[in-house]
Amino acid sequence: MKVPASPSVITAQISPGILLDARRALIHPAEGWMAVTDLHYGYEIHRSRQGALLPDWGMNQCRTTLLALIHDHQPRRLILVGDIMDGSGSVAQTGAFLDELRNHVADLILIEGNHDRTALKKGWPFLRYHREGSFVFHHGHLDIALPSISQPALRDEVEETYITGHEHPAVTLRDGAGLKLKLPAFIQQRTSHDRQNWVLPAFSPWAAGGAHTSPNHPQTTWVCSPGRVWKLR
Repeated sequence: MKVPASPSVITAQISPGILLDARRALIHPAEGWMAVTDLHYGYEIHRSRQGALLPDWGMNQCRTTLLALIHDHQPRRLILVGDIMDGSGSVAQTGAFLDELRNHVADLILIEGNHDRTALKKGWPFLRYHREGSFVFHHGHLDIALPSISQPALRDEVEETYITGHEHPAVTLRDGAGLKLKLPAFIQQRTSHDRQNWVLPAFSPWAAGGAHTSPNHPQTTWVCSPGRVWKLR
């Protein structure tokens, strides 16, 4: 099957060895993984069954963008960090989409989110969390006990980073004359001397998102626009 053509690859290095693609994906080229969250695949189908009138375009955009990301970055492992589907009305479409993705990556890792329904989880192996070295992925909707680094000698030497979704972070930019623009954002927070929390932007084109702040923790915000990724000052 022909992979859709992609635009120029636009990334920013947000941590040593870690890239944030403008298309809302986090990539570790050396370790071979790529992570996205909150696809809410089938949103328009599920919501239309509830009475909403929505155009049929979100699934195709989600599919096209993700396949282009895979084509451009060639990850060995694709990590979907929860809310892969939107609801029970989109089980068949989401399952077919996962079947397609499995043909493009060696490992497809699915993390359970609050929108992921039992009917989909019966046919696919969902995890509550996934570890890649010092990076621990979980959706962020549950207060779950996460594993610490297994080697005791490394626990005081390695900084752990928890990577979540769920919150759909975004920023609203204003020109001072009444115009405003909302864009998805990637959040980095330091919670202690040896731990960070990172929050991925929602991958779904339907996810509007909102401000994400934590007065108790220093925070860095990266903005994702179609042609640029930049650190908000």
